[in-house]
Amino acid sequence: MNLFAAVGLIAILVFIHEFGHFIVAKACGVHVKVFSIGFGRRVVGFEHGGTDYRLSVLPFGGYVQMAGSDPFGTGEEDDDWLDDPSRAFLRRPVWQRLLVVAAGPAFNLALPLVLFTALLMAGEPQPSNEMGIVEQDGIAAVAGVQAGDRLVAVDGEQTPTWNAVAKRLVSWESGPHTLTISRDGVTRVIDVAYDEADGLGLGIDYKRPDAVAGVDDPTSPAGAAGIKTGDTITAIDGQPVEDWVGINRLLAEAGSTVAVVLSGGRTVTMEASDWQPVLRRIQTDSASRWGLVPTTLFVGSVGETVAKDSTDILAGCRPSATKPPAPAFEAGLRKGDRFLRLNDKAVRNWSDVLAGVAATMDGEGDKATARPLRVELVRAGRVIDLELTPTVIRDTDSFGRYYFRPVLGVMRMGALAAGPKTRVYYGFSAATQRAWDETTRLSGYVVEQVGKLVTGAAAVQKSLGGPVEMVRQASSAAEQGIFVWARLMGMLSISLGIINLLPVPVLDGGQLLFYAVEGLRGRPLSLAIREKAQQIGVLLLVMLMMSVLFFDIRRLFE
Repeated sequence: MNLFAAVGLIAILVFIHEFGHFIVAKACGVHVKVFSIGFGRRVVGFEHGGTDYRLSVLPFGGYVQMAGSDPFGTGEEDDDWLDDPSRAFLRRPVWQRLLVVAAGPAFNLALPLVLFTALLMAGEPQPSNEMGIVEQDGIAAVAGVQAGDRLVAVDGEQTPTWNAVAKRLVSWESGPHTLTISRDGVTRVIDVAYDEADGLGLGIDYKRPDAVAGVDDPTSPAGAAGIKTGDTITAIDGQPVEDWVGINRLLAEAGSTVAVVLSGGRTVTMEASDWQPVLRRIQTDSASRWGLVPTTLFVGSVGETVAKDSTDILAGCRPSATKPPAPAFEAGLRKGDRFLRLNDKAVRNWSDVLAGVAATMDGEGDKATARPLRVELVRAGRVIDLELTPTVIRDTDSFGRYYFRPVLGVMRMGALAAGPKTRVYYGFSAATQRAWDETTRLSGYVVEQVGKLVTGAAAVQKSLGGPVEMVRQASSAAEQGIFVWARLMGMLSISLGIINLLPVPVLDGGQLLFYAVEGLRGRPLSLAIREKAQQIGVLLLVMLMMSVLFFDIRRLFE
């Protein structure tokens, strides 16, 4: 079904693009000979009004064949069978030809506006107001908030979704505030004191850690039971669990002994004791009382060298093919260590680790260096102090854009999962405005990304994808639901529209350039110029297609 969803997404994008050319051509009186979804041999179709509507064997594309549209002709080629020779494309006024060519990209750019509006009116899935993370020793934790609580109001204003929560919290100023939470059907108001100067937020998030266990003290009940860092908890006292919120809920109801099922079917028994953690922390959840903590602050792997795909390692401020030893490996970090502090600053989540390492960088670009970093770790219930100097690399972000950053050479253990969702319904006016904002934002991003590709500020191999990558992304989006799938369609539609406007002769943008020049000159460019431009355009397009196909195939094996 995901494959069908992927092919369907591509077919819709192609149909919208070609339908734009088709409908405007019809409106301008141009005779359309063929309207095809796909290339190659005709599979099925029908004729109506002199137009052959067909589905062709290769669905990754499509075309509209108009009478008298040979780019190297004059429009007289189809005179023998046209009832009205003026219906040939090249015989139409220049302004009409410009409209016909521009209509394809324009329809692609308009599709997200219509699509997003409809989806928002049908109900947008948004994160609910249930808290998945309450950082220990954070402001919310000190006030008594727990993971799994629902934050139903902030300062008396209703917050039915996490977006509403974030909107209220971002406007907070120093002083007293109130949080209204709901726990087990009971609602209560909590007073909190917020100080902008300390630079800390509430320490809450709607995302929640997965069910991978962290045990940083082997003398705890969890450690004594044989649970080790990295074990995945699948059930507690016979009840299945999927994330850390579920683990806490079941442990809150547990007695003095708890049966814990780990991945692979192994069952262990935890027994309550008078154990106290070496590190005194506010125990806001039930799991911590058993010595269980999420693994999102634990080191999952330590590489021997700093080696990442599509990155340049800076050795002596110059790109080098030699991968230097990872600072974390040289300093002795191990899998299962838990970050406690960086430069005496408490680590509450993995973003604190990233921010602490990033703060060591001095300078910019390929001249950047990193300062030494003091790291405090928890290992087997003991605190270990280390000092290491991060290595600066040139990396790519999620959009394929180059940037420089210092790294330690570690990956975290565990992951964060999205919590429950709730649907938010928009009226037509609000939906249209949000759809417009989203469409213009995505359009601006695509234009900016094209510029970065041209200037070399973004990695081509990370930014471009062909049919294989489109199928892979569409299949993945289909698994996440119609809203994610439709959002991907909107993004790809914008990309298709903007890329087709580039002034490359074989693309719509190249044709627009030719006709614009013809309109200014009063006559078309010479046949020799058009032929050479077309040859260059075809060569560039073939090179691009071969490149993206290579990138697609390489991604399959990564």
